[in-house]
Amino acid sequence: MALNLQSFAPLQLKTHSFPVVSVRANPNGTPTGKIAVDQHVLCLPVPEAPNYWNLQLQLFIHSSDQNSPFCYEIEIHSMGVVELTGDFPSEKREAIAAVNGLGLLYGACREMLINITGRSIYGAYSIPSLNFAQVLKEANEKLQAKQVSPESVKA
Repeated sequence: MALNLQSFAPLQLKTHSFPVVSVRANPNGTPTGKIAVDQHVLCLPVPEAPNYWNLQLQLFIHSSDQNSPFCYEIEIHSMGVVELTGDFPSEKREAIAAVNGLGLLYGACREMLINITGRSIYGAYSIPSLNFAQVLKEANEKLQAKQVSPESVKA
């Protein structure tokens, strides 16, 4: 069965890469140890390409409780470019590209980490799902707080 263009989703991951992948097995950790997932995200339009966005996703997965350490310490960075086609309101295009595009990158990170940890002493680890609408909201709030923080205002 051949796919036709109408079968394709309006958001396509055009390219992605992993400039940083680091997985360290923690000899004192367990698979049931408590974790924290810290993330940094970025979504910027590609200059002179109105339907394209550059995305970056950085994940840091580590123990949140030293009394119950997790079995892995993980840092993974992914970069990608997405294209959004279709009839969407202009004020929603970037949010659609960011939320859904970061979800695509996150899935690629999950696959990469399952492949790596599958050969490790503690076995395969699948990262927990994230709500990228909430992640982006929190990132924007942090950015706004930095811009109006007392340290950023000169007397």
